[in-house]
Amino acid sequence: MTFDYEVLGRKLKDARESLLITPQNSASRLKVSLQEYLDIEAGTNRITGDQLLLLAVLYRRDFRYFVAGDYLSAESQVQEMFRHNAELSQRDRVAIQEFVRLCEYEDFLEREIFQQERPQIRNYDQFAFNHTYFKGQGQEAASFERERLILGNQPIENIFELIRNQGIHIFKRQLEDKNISGLYINHPIAGHCILINYLDDLYRQNFSAAHEYCHALFDSSQGQEVTYLKSSNDKSELEWRANSFAGNFLVPKQRIELDYSPAGTYEAWIILIRQIAERFRVSSQVVIIRLSELKWIDKSLQEQLIQDRLLVIKHDEKFDPETPPNLSSGIRNKLTRIIRQGLSWHFIELCTKAYRQGEITYHKLLDMLLLPLEDGYQLLHELLIFLEVSS
Repeated sequence: MTFDYEVLGRKLKDARESLLITPQNSASRLKVSLQEYLDIEAGTNRITGDQLLLLAVLYRRDFRYFVAGDYLSAESQVQEMFRHNAELSQRDRVAIQEFVRLCEYEDFLEREIFQQERPQIRNYDQFAFNHTYFKGQGQEAASFERERLILGNQPIENIFELIRNQGIHIFKRQLEDKNISGLYINHPIAGHCILINYLDDLYRQNFSAAHEYCHALFDSSQGQEVTYLKSSNDKSELEWRANSFAGNFLVPKQRIELDYSPAGTYEAWIILIRQIAERFRVSSQVVIIRLSELKWIDKSLQEQLIQDRLLVIKHDEKFDPETPPNLSSGIRNKLTRIIRQGLSWHFIELCTKAYRQGEITYHKLLDMLLLPLEDGYQLLHELLIFLEVSS
């Protein structure tokens, strides 16, 4: 059976266009003329293996996607996401494509290398709710999940770890679009994948993680979803449900009613809201909304509190659960920078563990980190020394 170079050319063209890369840039990467590259996309000029590997790196795809007709990937989900969100910048498109690669690598390490079984989360889309009230479904699902996960009504210390324990791949990355809080992709192999915008406030990131977790629980059949802080899309009911789930999941009504009571003065409200926000690691705005839903504050007071700068909790007053406390300050600062670039400590630990056990080569380890070579060498040198000393 002969190889179909026309199909390969179409895949290359779709991948290039999805990342807003010009054919001139691709030709330059291969060190060929523009016409020679266009002929590759047309299927009339045969590409070499080395050239294909260069383009796979440029387009942030596994090279097997281009050559294997039966290779399962999230290409259709990503392409649909880019079509529905055409305003995404080139940098954010690249970030999303790299996020998909990280999820694929993480899934490979967890399942193929370390033989970890992926838990099956509940599919609430098939749940028999006795109503079609989307916010109510979010509230009920939050209660069901807290019961299923044996959380009681206690604050969730690390929402990211909790989500990972459900077999979901979750990463943070700083995106250019400030209006994006997070996104969800249902990968045909890696499963549920969540990306949170690191540009957001740390406590907002916790809420966004719970919000996207709801999309995984309810909306996996959609294939993909981008969540905007301000949106007028046709899926607003799904967003209402996810917001309701996140608020109830992170700040359960029963805990608030048991441990607190309505304040008597405006100043007391400021103190109370900050206490609750810091305890449950959510923004003051989330707490205000929850108190409003409990009928503790009216609309006028709610609007006044939301605008009050005294309720802004500073960045240095918060702790990012994605940076382990046992790290040295130098490693912690470096980890913060690379989390902003899309990696996670959980993923780095998986990669370095696989390397130290001889499961992957040093070159593969560098490849998985998706960092420029010099940055990757420096990071690994520091991390491997740190891990050797701490083990």
